[in-house]
Amino acid sequence: MSKYQVGMDISTLYDLESEGKKFYNHGKEGDLIAILKDYGVNSVRLRLWHDPFDESGETYGAGTCDLPRVTSLAKRVKAAGMSFLLDIHYSDFWCDPSKQTIPKAWKGMNFEELKTAVYDYTVEVISHLKENGCEPDMVQVGNEITGGMLWEYGRLTWNDETHSHDGYQNLFELLESGVKGVRSTTNAKVMIHLERSFDNPRYREFFDNMVSRGLDFDAIGMSYYPYWHHSFDELIANMNDMAERYDKELYIVETSYAFTLEHFDKSGKGQHLVVDHSYVPEDGQPLPYPISIDGQKQFINKLLTLLPKVKNFAGVYYWEPAWIPSPKGTWASEGARRYIHEEDKTDGNEWANQCLFDYEGNALPALEEFKEFAEKYF
Repeated sequence: MSKYQVGMDISTLYDLESEGKKFYNHGKEGDLIAILKDYGVNSVRLRLWHDPFDESGETYGAGTCDLPRVTSLAKRVKAAGMSFLLDIHYSDFWCDPSKQTIPKAWKGMNFEELKTAVYDYTVEVISHLKENGCEPDMVQVGNEITGGMLWEYGRLTWNDETHSHDGYQNLFELLESGVKGVRSTTNAKVMIHLERSFDNPRYREFFDNMVSRGLDFDAIGMSYYPYWHHSFDELIANMNDMAERYDKELYIVETSYAFTLEHFDKSGKGQHLVVDHSYVPEDGQPLPYPISIDGQKQFINKLLTLLPKVKNFAGVYYWEPAWIPSPKGTWASEGARRYIHEEDKTDGNEWANQCLFDYEGNALPALEEFKEFAEKYF
C-alpha cells in the first residue's frame, strides 16, 4: 500500500454501468474498480447530493449521486480494500465557486434551522454508511467552497475597497455544524476543500478566518486544473505555505488533463467539451504539455514528481477518470439546469476527453504513471 492516497473520483460509475458501459485494460474487459486497483489506486472519492431528482422524479444526471447509489459504490470500494473519501456537497446538485445552491428540502429555513439541518443530515448520512459497512475514512464538509456554501446564508462576498471577503462568521458556523456531525458519528478525518489552488492570498484569508474561529479540521483539499489554476510553480508554492502556516494534511482532490481535443459527438448538438479547440488558458500562458495521449501522461508524471516534495502532502485524486460517453450520460438534465439556473446550457458529457480511458473505455497510458508512483512509495 502506497504511503500516499492514490485516488480517483468515480462518482458517475453507477449511471455508466446502468447504461452498459464497459472498461478495458490492454484489451481485456474488467470491473473499473479492479482495473484502477491494478494501477495502484488505493482510494476512491464519491460525491453526495441531497436530492438529485426533479419534481417528476427524474434524475438530474451526472451520476445520480444520492445516498443509495453512493452506498452501493462505497461498499464495492471497501470490498476492494480501498479507502473512501466522502464528498458532501450540501446541495441537490453540483457545487463549485459559481454555485452553492441550497437543497430544495431546506428552502425557507432560518439560519439556526439550517445549521441544525446540516448537523442532522451529516449524522444521518455517515450513520447510514456505517450501518452498511462502508464508513468513510475522510469526509469533505462542502465542495470547492472558496466562495462559501449554502448560499445565501453561507456566501462570502467580495469587498473591492478592503480586498477581503465578508460572511466568514456565517460560513464558519455552517462548517462547524457539519464538522460536529462528522465528529459525533465517526473517527474519519475532516477535509475543507477549496479551488483556486494558485491563489495564496485567498487561501491565507480563508483559512486564517477558519482557524482563528476554532474550526476543527484535519486536511486541506485543493482542486488543481492547469486550464484555470495556473502553473505548477504557483500550486507548489501555495501548498508549501499552507503546510507551514497550518500544519494540516494536504491533498489534491481534483485534477485532470485532456487526452484529445476531438469531440466524441460528431453531431455537435451536445454540450461542448470543457476544453476543446477554442480553449484559451485563464492566465494566458500556454499549457505545460500538448493536449494528447502523451501530453496527458507527461502532465501526470510531472504532478506526481512534484507533490511528494511538499511537506504534509498526503494524497492526490484524479477527477472523473472514467466518465466516458454513454447514450444518456449528461452533466445535467433539463430539471437540473433549472435547479442551478443554467438553462442556457445544453445537456451531454462535457468531460469525456479528460478521462483516463478513451471514448471506447480503453485504459490510457497515463494510468501507468499512477502505478509507478504507488510502487515507488510503497
